[in-house]
Amino acid sequence: MLLTQRLTMSGRVLSQVWIWILALGLFVQFAGLLFNNDGSRYATQIYLVLFVPALILLLWRRLSLETWRQAPGFILLSLLAWVVLSSLFNSGAAKDPAYWVKIVLLILLYVFVVASLVSHQDNFNKLLVVIVAVGAFFAWWTLYYQFGVLDKPLDYKEIRYTGRLSELGWNGLADLKHPVVAGLYYGVFAVLLSYLFVGLKVRIWQVALLALGMLGLLAYVLLTFSRGAWFSTAAGGFILLLLFPNSRSRSLIGLGGFLILLAIYLFWAEVQNEFRQGVSNRDLIWQSWIERFPEFWIAGTGAGADFNFTFPPPHQFSVIHAHSLYLQLWYEYGIVGITLFVLLLLSLVWKGWECRAQPLARLGVALLVYAMVAMISDVYAIFHRPSPYWVIFWFPVGILLGVKPPEHRTSHSVAANELQTRR
Repeated sequence: MLLTQRLTMSGRVLSQVWIWILALGLFVQFAGLLFNNDGSRYATQIYLVLFVPALILLLWRRLSLETWRQAPGFILLSLLAWVVLSSLFNSGAAKDPAYWVKIVLLILLYVFVVASLVSHQDNFNKLLVVIVAVGAFFAWWTLYYQFGVLDKPLDYKEIRYTGRLSELGWNGLADLKHPVVAGLYYGVFAVLLSYLFVGLKVRIWQVALLALGMLGLLAYVLLTFSRGAWFSTAAGGFILLLLFPNSRSRSLIGLGGFLILLAIYLFWAEVQNEFRQGVSNRDLIWQSWIERFPEFWIAGTGAGADFNFTFPPPHQFSVIHAHSLYLQLWYEYGIVGITLFVLLLLSLVWKGWECRAQPLARLGVALLVYAMVAMISDVYAIFHRPSPYWVIFWFPVGILLGVKPPEHRTSHSVAANELQTRR
């Protein structure tokens, strides 16, 4: 009896240790993009504190079959298998098959970590609090340093055309390389912060801190002038608030709608200028994609293949992707690849809806909607090494794989059978 108790206690301690190890690894992958100023250091850190422990745990759990033994899990495995297969039979693949096997393995380990942590909701929520705090801190630090220390003018034209936010500007920290990537990355923090406000019990002083953090995050996203990030943040946040029907969410919907209308009124000239920007010549890229459609629609051009396009005069510069992830994936992986990808999205949304009684399932759906909007025009790759795009797409995939389906139907059936037996 005593031995059994000791073994049980040891198992619980070991389980808790693994939870914190995985949480540390996920934190480094998620927020490490901000406090690392060296790409190789960032890669080394996530391999040591995320992927190696994840691989050990996955093997220890005998591949965690329960994670993949569900419709989204099966479709995900099929999609990743197709990525590897397309690199084998399609000569247009950008890398050799060994590279794609590695990428697929890393993605599986990542979603496995997120799914494993989701089953420990309280610990996962604590991790989200720390992640959001770091994101909000860096957002405010960037605003202070860019406009307070570097003294950049807070002028629409100056920021819009020469000063869009994408980095802290000091010692290489929080350098996301491009305003679009920066806007999409920080937008995820804004959706997570909204979840903390409407999904958890918070005190007055915590509400004040959350409001301050949200102000910094939204200001950062706004000043990246990434319209894809604007729309994604609005869509993800709105879906999240709809999925949490309480007084706080209703007040945020009302306040957000009022502020948007007020901003349109006060900055009408700037809004009109944004409309004149259109889709920033993406329509020319998409037209070229349509013209090439007969060449790739069945088998694709190969995993990781570039979609090369050169703009006509007077622009005359080139791009290497279709500026829409949906189009890019079809271009690379053909009809099978894009079909599996769409099925994955639909299955995840459906699972999230079935599990909507769980707060994390609602968060997962909101983040997935965020990603689905972002992928229309901005996200260019998800099958590659860890990057901000992993936070945008694979993070919600892991959440929705990890939430458990409701068991009320089973319980209802048992109760009905018992009632029938009594009769």
